[in-house]
Amino acid sequence: MRRPSLFKTFTLLCFIIVVVYIFSVNNRTAKISNNELKTDFSLPPPQPVSQKTVENTITISFVVCDSRFNESLNVVKSVLLFTKSPVRFIIFSDENLKNKFEDTLKAWQKLARYRLTYEIHDIKFPKAHEKDWLNLFSKCAAQRLFIPDLVPHIDTMIYVDTDTLFLGPAEVLWQKFTEFNSSQISAMALEDDNPNVSWYPRFAKHPFYGQYGLNSGVMLMNLTRMRNFGWVDYVTPIMLKWKLYIPWGDQDIINIIFHYHPGAVRVLSCRHNYRPDQCMYGDACARAAAGVSVLHASRRAAHNNKQPAFQAIYRAIDEYEIGGDPRQVVLNMDKYLTAAPDSYCGNMKDAFLKLPLQILTPDVR
Repeated sequence: MRRPSLFKTFTLLCFIIVVVYIFSVNNRTAKISNNELKTDFSLPPPQPVSQKTVENTITISFVVCDSRFNESLNVVKSVLLFTKSPVRFIIFSDENLKNKFEDTLKAWQKLARYRLTYEIHDIKFPKAHEKDWLNLFSKCAAQRLFIPDLVPHIDTMIYVDTDTLFLGPAEVLWQKFTEFNSSQISAMALEDDNPNVSWYPRFAKHPFYGQYGLNSGVMLMNLTRMRNFGWVDYVTPIMLKWKLYIPWGDQDIINIIFHYHPGAVRVLSCRHNYRPDQCMYGDACARAAAGVSVLHASRRAAHNNKQPAFQAIYRAIDEYEIGGDPRQVVLNMDKYLTAAPDSYCGNMKDAFLKLPLQILTPDVR
């Protein structure tokens, strides 16, 4: 039998090397395999989370572009109204809004007796797909997906959409980090727990968390764990694969990730992300009876006439001046809710006022 020629042997060896190289490059550059995402997940090495690991200063973050400036200021107002701990705001903003934030927040620092600190960061997306990211859902909304790598000095934060308002102390949500097990990197409320109402089981054309999906309007983020997880490495491949099927943009990408890593997310009560969906057809959040902690006026509920109860609460906080009498906010909430047209959400007045009354007018109770 003749031995293979040296040329053939060399050619075969080169072919094998090329195949191995291509395979390794593809494996490194795409976190999504034929099975979508890796389904085995463990954080290195697990460390118990205790109250000592949570900073005394609460960190809250939001992203602001275009016309959301005034709305975002009301987020800050609401936090300062109900929170005693010092608060650090991490703000990602358009260039044209930076000076407005600086002027306003510097003035508020003195009025809030320096319980308020802040950082203002540029909007920053990967150059390779910057246009895709900017146009995903709404301008700048997807910035939140890249936060773990943009603020490497921050360990944990509460991320909120600019259409949210705190009606209770941020300390309550902040302490939820101490309840994380060793695998959890984030916490959010369900989109809804009714399959006849929740958008995801009815309309989604992509994978989503559990039976009902997650709403990301309020998102607790352990950034250190998210960096260890490789969070930012996931988001661009997912966006490119699913961009024609993710109408809610960054929220849908978050749902896809946690579909394959359900053990990495902790589910919050609906009272910590209370949206019109929880009341527009009747009471769909039994735990709200303990008091709505964070109101989420999604789908412009604070700015149109579809949800007058949400408008009433937003108006009361919008009219509040930092340094003024906070008790007036509760009085105005009560007055505006009473005057609002009847609605199912208006029937939740007691749940909306429960925590503000406890915190701002304890002597009246």
